[in-house]
Amino acid sequence: MKRISILLALVLSLSLLSACGGNEPAANTGNSSSNPSADSQQAPDESAEQTAGSGANFLSPEYDYTTNELKLTDLSTGEVTATYAFDTAQTPLLTDKTSQGVIVMLSSQAAADVQDIGGVTVISGDSSVETLYYWLFDQSLNLVGTYELTDEALVNGLWGSVFAAAPDGKTLVYAEGPSLYQYTFDTQELTEITPAMSETVYFEAVGYSGSGDYLAFFGSLDGQENTTAYGSIDLSSNTAAIFSAEGFSGSMLSVNGEYAAVSDTILPASMGGAKQTGSVLFLDLTQQQGKVINVESGDESGIAAVSADGQYIVTCAGGDSPSGTLRAYQVSDGTKVADETYTMDTNCKPYEIWVIGHSAYAALGTDDGYALSQAVDLL
Repeated sequence: MKRISILLALVLSLSLLSACGGNEPAANTGNSSSNPSADSQQAPDESAEQTAGSGANFLSPEYDYTTNELKLTDLSTGEVTATYAFDTAQTPLLTDKTSQGVIVMLSSQAAADVQDIGGVTVISGDSSVETLYYWLFDQSLNLVGTYELTDEALVNGLWGSVFAAAPDGKTLVYAEGPSLYQYTFDTQELTEITPAMSETVYFEAVGYSGSGDYLAFFGSLDGQENTTAYGSIDLSSNTAAIFSAEGFSGSMLSVNGEYAAVSDTILPASMGGAKQTGSVLFLDLTQQQGKVINVESGDESGIAAVSADGQYIVTCAGGDSPSGTLRAYQVSDGTKVADETYTMDTNCKPYEIWVIGHSAYAALGTDDGYALSQAVDLL
């Protein structure tokens, strides 16, 4: 799966749960549908054919609440390559990219019975009942699988917001405090992940490796303030490695292949602002090794990513302005190997870093939508 990040957190605000209606989405209760009837809602452009090779790496799914559409944008060109329209009874709560396409978590409220009696509107029934659905799309936004989430334990866990999807999108992992659970859609099996851990970790973020064989995580340690625990879990052997970083407050987890990076929290100016120097946490998931990478300034450690070969950590410093700075450091010794400023035509704010091959890009939010910064060569 692409960088699974704290962008990967499930944001469930009341404002996103206001949609209601009488039409429930067609969904299976556990078995994937290979040919859902909703295909007619899809309206891809010709450019949607770009689903193979490096071009697919630049595809970014975003939900447009003004049009009630899921849009797949090629950030390298700014073009929308495909769209998928939802009806008003469906409220997407989360979209994310997998190695094979896009996942969408959505909710649908049970409709209330509304009657007009003598000019008085009478509402009866429970309109607050929510049903969660999980939809799988390919890289052209063809709907390839739908699931109705009926397992009460699973639904309650997903409302807790700490979860991640496997690279193929067919398995989820979620955390409830110090406990981890994995749900497989095809078998409808919910199992607890119970690796032997030397300390109790309260998970704040989890993410699958590119192979799906390992989990990266960070969180807090029981009874230890101002310390972040981070590590790797081998799902096949059910073993874990835990590391700790004092004076570090994890904010975002980014996974690329079999490596991961944890960004630090940058405080607002009213609370002291960024630290003078910063640091990023690095994880080799297969070797179950971790280390702290010191970076030049505190304002760049809030957004970080790792290259797929595990050789480089990339950071980004930039606020709501037309420019920012991408820096790269060797994991082996912390040497800075790249320091380049990007400039855009409008104000922009970085929200993520994409490292594709040996090139790094800042994914930017602008007044005109989403865009990529100029590439920074890591070699």
